[in-house]
Order: sequence, then structure tokens, then C-alpha cells
Amino acid sequence: MKNRDQFRPTCTVVICTRDRPTELNRCLKALAELDYAHFDVLVVDNAPSDDQARQMAMRWGARYLLEPAVGLSRARNRGARACGSEIVAFLDDDSLPQADWLASLAAPFNDPLVMAVTGRIVASNIEQLQRPLRPLPHSDRNGGRESVFDRETQFWFERANFGGIGDGGNMALRRCVFDIWPGFDERLGRGAVIDGGEEHHAFFSLLGRGYRIAQAPTAVVYHPVPREEKELRAQLLRNLVSTAAYTALIFVEHSAHRRAVIKYTLEALCGTTRPWRLPTARPRRRVVSRVRVLLALVRGLLHYYRSLSRREGIRMPARTFVAEPRPAAQTSTWGAQRSQ
Repeated sequence: MKNRDQFRPTCTVVICTRDRPTELNRCLKALAELDYAHFDVLVVDNAPSDDQARQMAMRWGARYLLEPAVGLSRARNRGARACGSEIVAFLDDDSLPQADWLASLAAPFNDPLVMAVTGRIVASNIEQLQRPLRPLPHSDRNGGRESVFDRETQFWFERANFGGIGDGGNMALRRCVFDIWPGFDERLGRGAVIDGGEEHHAFFSLLGRGYRIAQAPTAVVYHPVPREEKELRAQLLRNLVSTAAYTALIFVEHSAHRRAVIKYTLEALCGTTRPWRLPTARPRRRVVSRVRVLLALVRGLLHYYRSLSRREGIRMPARTFVAEPRPAAQTSTWGAQRSQ
């Protein structure tokens, strides 16, 4: 096993985007400033209405791939399987990474049993993202302590499924795992029937197969958050709908964990504090009424019911999964473009 400081696997940064050329341009500009020698950039354009993303990718020397069917999970799967690098890192098109982000995210893969790594997402407003980024002090990066999860980790099931390991806007997976694992469930994620939870389902699936997942708190990206109450309310309701739908999916389709799902749900409804969840400031007043919360939860259950009709056509059990031929590593103009 190589020294972590010297471990630099080849990486591809996959950015899934849809009709957001301004945000994509900022993201690509930040990637051009990464302190990492061997990496490529792939822009996956998900059901676009124009060719601005393609033009932006060409401008920065990034590879470009069109995924005509709507769905973030579908775009991520398509992008990952088009990569020939050892590691595939995923970044939202409206996020900005720190210069050492990719080096920090890749380092835990020095452990051969680690199949995925998550980093830290720092909430920022648009004005902050438009200014030059200041490095986040190591003392403010979740204590600078890295964690590794497997099936022996306490609370592994609820941490994997309910946000205790990380989020999809800052994560990386080994490319080889897509040859032995079906990939992200395409019923989940933005643009799908269930608008979220795809990364959590992936973490749950990988841990269930006996692999490890690591947290790298020094791998930091900045991501915008809603500023207006109306935007915040819409985001909260959307999250409630997707959480209810995702919880129903786990309960129905993974019978061995039903008791754990019931326990977590009841404790969450009672406001029980999770020992693994970072403390957050409570809002001064209720942003969403109890009635709207209840309606959102009911909508989530209906969304899961709708997803059942797509289950057989989208999800494949591991025993019947046939991997696509893995592409050879490709030469990119990204490195040359960055140096100009």
C-alpha cells in the first residue's frame, strides 16, 4: 500500500448538467485551478434544450457526453461507464471545489476495500461563490478527522440511508465498481420519479456488499443555498417528499431492515437527536406548516407507488447485471488547456 501523501490515482471529474451554462462555466474554472496532476473532466449533458454545455466543455478542453434521457442517476451511470480512469469523482455543476479537493478525495482509496469516498459540502450564497475562494481552515473541516464505514460501524444502516455518510454533490467511486454493481438506481435522483436519495441508496448498497466508504472532511466544495424564504420552503417540501418516498422504498424492498426503518422513522418524527448528525441551528419560526409537511409525506408515498411501475425496467439485480466494456483511458486536452 502506497503512502497516502504519494497516492495519486488517475481521476475523472464527472459534472452532470442541464441548461445551466453560467454555473457550469464557474465550476470548470474552479477545476482548472485544482492542485492535482492526473485528472480528466467529463461534462455529461442531461437532456439539454441547447448546445451551450457542449460549447462550454469545448472551451475548457473537457470531454463531452450527451445523455438524452432526463435523470441525474442515469447521467451519472452513463458518465462513470464512459471513464477509463481509476477513480470517478462527481461534482454538481453549481459547486466550486477548493484547490486540494481532488487530492483529499482520492487519498482514502489507498485502502483497497474503500469503494467510495465523500467530502464536505459548505453552504454558501451566490455572492460568495462569485468571489475568489478562501481555503477553509483545517480546524473548521469537521475536526479534520476522517471516518471509514463498513457493516460493523455503529448505526451504519441509518447513516448510509439518511445522510450520515455524505451527499452526491461531493463524492467519488472506484471506476471498477461499475463493472460489478448495477450503479445508481435510476428511479432515484433529480429528474426521476423519486427526486433524491440516489447517493444514499448507493452507499447502502456498497456497504451491504461488504465494501468500505470513507469520509474525507478536508475535501471541500462550496454549494449555493436558498436565500429567500420562498426558495427555502420549496426546498424543504421537495426534500420531505423525496425522503418519504425513499423511506418507503427501503421499507418495502429491503425486508431485512424493516425494523430499523420503523425505529428510525418513529424517532425522527419524535425529534430524537441522532448521535452521528452534526448539530444545526433551529429556525426561529416554522417555515413549513404541519399540514404542508403531512401533505408532502403523503405525496412521497404516492411517488414511491408510481416508481414501482418502472422498477423492472430500470433496476437490475446484481446476479444478472452485465457490465459494459470498459473504455481505455483517453487522452484529453484538459491538462493542456489548464496551462494556457
